[in-house]
Amino acid sequence: MTQPILELNNLTMKFGGVVALDTVNIKVMPQEILALIGPNGAGKTTVFNVITGVYQATSGDVLFEGKTLSGKTRHEITKGGVARTFQNIRLWGDMTALENVITATDVHKKSGLVGALFGLPRARREERENRARAHEILEFIGIDEYSDRLAKNLPYGVQRRLEIARAMGTTPRLILLDEPAAGFNPAEKVELANTIKKIRDAGYTVLLIEHDMSLIMGISDRVVVLDFGQKIADDLPSVVQNDSRVIEAYLGVPDDAS
Repeated sequence: MTQPILELNNLTMKFGGVVALDTVNIKVMPQEILALIGPNGAGKTTVFNVITGVYQATSGDVLFEGKTLSGKTRHEITKGGVARTFQNIRLWGDMTALENVITATDVHKKSGLVGALFGLPRARREERENRARAHEILEFIGIDEYSDRLAKNLPYGVQRRLEIARAMGTTPRLILLDEPAAGFNPAEKVELANTIKKIRDAGYTVLLIEHDMSLIMGISDRVVVLDFGQKIADDLPSVVQNDSRVIEAYLGVPDDAS
């Protein structure tokens, strides 16, 4: 039986007296597109922050490929195979698109500063390999034509896709996408949906937060719904979208409800 690539076991996160996550249990299977949805303030981004080491959980555990992530630094988690994008674009604006991805590949660099400064053979070889890998990723995402342009001068939609490319540069096995369609027009959302499915089909696992329900229902293998820090649904998209608890969480209870 296939084992989950990611497990959240009784995950609880408290900020003072506020319970942001309340004993949340989620399993993500390899090569799955799992959507994490819920109203604003439901705890979705907190889940991402705990997985990636921004926060240390109050209690519970996060397992990646069967090993705990608790106590690991963000760098260790990234190097171990978990990559992430953010709601707000965090590119290096004065670097080119290619340089942004090359910098991400450095997480696995074995040659040190001395090798780079003196141009030692190992450092030169790694530089060539990382540059070639970065070009491959940009081509895979469909933005290689922008490789030599500064990130800050790229169109908004290309910047969003460059963030995904940079995440892939760390050679992850799990990619966390935080609202990747934010600010996209309908055509860009279609292109993004195709890109995410292409990433999954290439062997990656995708966990994403997104508010566009048509996008979510069109690409997700499974949908988990959070509300006030608790998991209220975990099922196929077609089942979740008709779940009364989910509808209530998004729309509220009518005034005349008994």
